[in-house]
Amino acid sequence: MPSFEIPDGPTAIALKKEGAFHKGSAVFGVTNKTGEGLTARFSVQVQGDGKAEWYQVQGETERAVAAGENQTVTVVGKIPAATPPGQHRIKLRAINVNDPDNDSTDSAAATVTVPAVATATPPPPKPFPWWILAVVGGVLVLVIGVIIAIVALSGSKVPNVTGQPYAEAVKVLDKAGYKTVKRTDKQTGDKPPETVLDQTPAAETKAKKTEIVQLTVAAPLPVVAPEPPKEEPPIEQPAEAGCDPAVGACVEGFVWREAWPGDRVCVTPESRYLAAQENAQAASRRSPYGGAYGPDTCLQGYVWRDGSANDHVCVSGERRSVVAQENAAGPSRYRACRPKIVIPPPTRRPRIPDRL
Repeated sequence: MPSFEIPDGPTAIALKKEGAFHKGSAVFGVTNKTGEGLTARFSVQVQGDGKAEWYQVQGETERAVAAGENQTVTVVGKIPAATPPGQHRIKLRAINVNDPDNDSTDSAAATVTVPAVATATPPPPKPFPWWILAVVGGVLVLVIGVIIAIVALSGSKVPNVTGQPYAEAVKVLDKAGYKTVKRTDKQTGDKPPETVLDQTPAAETKAKKTEIVQLTVAAPLPVVAPEPPKEEPPIEQPAEAGCDPAVGACVEGFVWREAWPGDRVCVTPESRYLAAQENAQAASRRSPYGGAYGPDTCLQGYVWRDGSANDHVCVSGERRSVVAQENAAGPSRYRACRPKIVIPPPTRRPRIPDRL
C-alpha cells in the first residue's frame, strides 16, 4: 500500500507567455499516510507530446515528511514559445526513498495546453511620397556636377606598376602622361632584379602629370664567394675481429669443428655439435679391458674417428666417413680474414660561382 497520497492537485495548468517561453505552475498536496516519518522523492511525469525538461520541482526534490503530515509541492513549467500548439498531461510522483521500487504514488493528471503563437497584423502601407523623387533627382544632379568639377580640376590616377620590370613600368607611366621617372635601387632576395618594388605616388592615387614618379627597384644581391670545401677524413673499415690471419676463417654457414685443440676444419654447426657429444661419450664407447688395438680399443659397433693422427674417439662408421669428407673438403670451406680497408675521401672539384 502506498505510503503517500496526493489528493490535491489542479486538473489544468494555465500558461502565460513571458519573453521566449510559456510559463506556468501547479501546486499539489502530498500526505504521509503512515505512522512514521519518511523521506519522499518528487518528480514530474509527462504524458503525450510534452518533454520532461520543460518541468521541474521547485525547491528540494527529496524532503522529509513527518507521520500524517501534509506538504505542498510546486511544479514549475517553462515551455519554449516556438513549441507547436497542442496538449499534454503531467503528474506529480512521490516515491518512498526507502523502497523506491515498490512504494510510489502519482497524482491525478493535469492538462497543459500550449497556445498558438499570435502573429501581429502588419499595418496598412503608407502612400508613397512622390516628392522625395524630386528632391533625390535634384541632389543627384548636384553631386554629378561636383564630381565632374573635381575630376576636371584634379590629376588623373597613377597606373599601378608595382611588380613589373623597370623598363616596362617606365613605358606604362610614359603612356599615361607621366614623363619624369626617378629610380632608387634596393637589394632584396624576394624579387628578381629590375623588378619594381614600390612607387610614389601610390598606385591608383591622383597625381598631376608634371609630378615626379619615384620607383624603388630590386637590385641584384652581391656575389658571395663560397667557403672552401672542408677536407674529409678517409673512411676506415677495421680488420675482421677475432680472425687469425695465419689460419683464416670459415665461409658463411660453417664453423670450426674443434674436435680437439687446434682443430681448424670447417664443418656445419650440427657436425660440430656431434663432435662435442662424441668427445663427451668417448670413455663409455671404449672397451674397459682394452683389446687388439690397445687401451683405446672401441666396443663392438664403433671405430676410431681418425679426424687426425691419434684421434681415437670411438664413433659410428657413418660418422667416421663424414669426418673424412670434412677433412677432404677443408680448403673449399676456408676464406681469408677481412683486412683493414682505408677508403680515401672523394676528390672535390672547385665550385664555380653561379652567374647572374
